[in-house]
Amino acid sequence: MRDPKDITVNGKQLSDILDSHKKWLLAQGGERANLRGADLSEANLSEANLSRANLRGADLSGANLRGADLSGANVRGANLSGADLSGADLREANGVLDPAAWLADNLDRDDAGYIVYKRIGAGRTFRDPPAGWTIAPGEYLVGVVNPDRGTECGCGVNVGTLSWCNENYTDATLWRCLIEWHDLPGIVVPFNTNGKIRAGRVRLLEIVEPHNE
Repeated sequence: MRDPKDITVNGKQLSDILDSHKKWLLAQGGERANLRGADLSEANLSEANLSRANLRGADLSGANLRGADLSGANVRGANLSGADLSGADLREANGVLDPAAWLADNLDRDDAGYIVYKRIGAGRTFRDPPAGWTIAPGEYLVGVVNPDRGTECGCGVNVGTLSWCNENYTDATLWRCLIEWHDLPGIVVPFNTNGKIRAGRVRLLEIVEPHNE
């Protein structure tokens, strides 16, 4: 984990930027933290006061943001994959992905739920399904979901949009699947998803594209 004293942004020590930002928030001089596009990966920002800071496009992957104040901050386009946001205050933060809006904008749906896609088979994905999974139309895939939205790829049943699946793991069978309405509470949409999400339960509907050995 990187200490703020060891991180430099635009020629300034991150710890000094944070101190100045704190004074700015208290109207005691200082200046607002401009961390746009900064490399803050693996930074230890636990309990940091980043309220109203400019973090647009910053790399916060793997950062410790536990208990940090990000209220009103601009995090649009920031990379939050693997960041620990436990207890962080994200109220009114600008650019935080709204999972409900993302689902509505990116997935088709019918009377039963949201339509998603999953690659199952050889190559980079598993050759044999996990214990308890039966790969056949009408069967359910069930998994314990990692609830951390800062984690791009976590445990659970990982699925995606059709376009995402057409660009990834193309050496495996493509399934059309369904996340039923009553299973929506088990969906996790990562903050910086590029088309992949995870769920606690997914129903297999049909093969869209078989894998040819």
